Amino acid sequence: MGNRRWVILCIAVVSQVASVGALFGVPFVLPELREAYGLSTARAGTLAGLPALGLLMTLFGWGVVIDRYGERFTMASSLALTAACLCLLGTAEGVIGAGAVLVCVGASGGPVNAAGGRLVMTWFHERQRGLAMGIRQMAQPMGIGGAAAVMPLVAERWGFVVAMTLPATLAVVMVPLVLVFARPPRGAAGAGGAADDRRETARSQADSAAAPAAHSPYRHAAIWRVHGVSMLLGVPQASVMTYSLVYLVDQHGWSAPAAGTAIAAVQVPGALNRMFLGVLSDRLGSRLRPVRVIAVLAATALVLLTLSAAVAPAASVPLLLICLLLAMSHNGLTFTAAAETAGITWAGRAMAAQNSLQALSNTLTPLLMGLVITWFGIDAVYAAAAAFSTAAAAVVSADIRRRRGTKPTARV
Repeated sequence: MGNRRWVILCIAVVSQVASVGALFGVPFVLPELREAYGLSTARAGTLAGLPALGLLMTLFGWGVVIDRYGERFTMASSLALTAACLCLLGTAEGVIGAGAVLVCVGASGGPVNAAGGRLVMTWFHERQRGLAMGIRQMAQPMGIGGAAAVMPLVAERWGFVVAMTLPATLAVVMVPLVLVFARPPRGAAGAGGAADDRRETARSQADSAAAPAAHSPYRHAAIWRVHGVSMLLGVPQASVMTYSLVYLVDQHGWSAPAAGTAIAAVQVPGALNRMFLGVLSDRLGSRLRPVRVIAVLAATALVLLTLSAAVAPAASVPLLLICLLLAMSHNGLTFTAAAETAGITWAGRAMAAQNSLQALSNTLTPLLMGLVITWFGIDAVYAAAAAFSTAAAAVVSADIRRRRGTKPTARV
């Protein structure tokens, strides 16, 4: 296999790291955000969910842009706009101004995931797509890990506004690299790519042709089930990620930098786990069977975490870290399943729709969990998240049973 596709994969990964830091970095500066605006934990958590609201408002439109104008234009535009919006945080006045800027950050940063995912899919044939997309989806834990390790330190010394300029800097660096390298396989091969690149591109296009592309995949229930599972699992993911740092600080007396370092450390096995699960899904010929196992394990760990505060307080921190690891594990599998179910013609829109529904989960989760915290305390957040993991496992199980005895049209 030629080296060009691996360069493309690296560009997609690093671009997504910059986007993830911008979109999901706010929870790691939550203590400084509370102090700056005099907010409660519940209200600060709501503010941290506003980038997801921006995602929700614009992602499907970005999906149309991806399919019409291509991945390179979309990724470069998104990274440039995200950096510009982050720089506006320093000029925002009050909570309303900061909230408006964070919404704009989410609106600008969303398409990098879908565009990079489609670009990687076109360069890798089906037999290696799980591995490639698993590596590609390692960008999220890598971005979160980098944000958790560095942003609390910067925020503690210089404030949350300065901390939020870090992903802006990386986004600016990536724009010229995307413009130079992020080309579709046909153009790359025509520009002098190696013969094996051309052969693998032909195989990739042949594999893609087998997926349903002539008609909208949204006429059928299969893709809606994939979206539904992803949306359900987005609730525990957002719950654990939003409140992990403040949980360690408030409930266990950790400093914010120490809590950030612990969260960052979990991202390393989390990233490797995505790659492993991608390879496993290639071997099994199914993207959703591993998702069912993840959902069951996550539900179990979240219930134990809920009970640990009263029964075994010493186990709370290890259980929290396990929940963090499990909560981030499903994305690569569900993302790939959505794209393969849709087919390459609809892949950009399908991945944008997938991200939109995840953004809906990420937007509503802080609001829902803010009410849970207000009424029952922070430990109850994990019990509520466990219920959503259980529901996701039930949906996957029903989908797998429905497919038994039938010949699938795509690997899901």
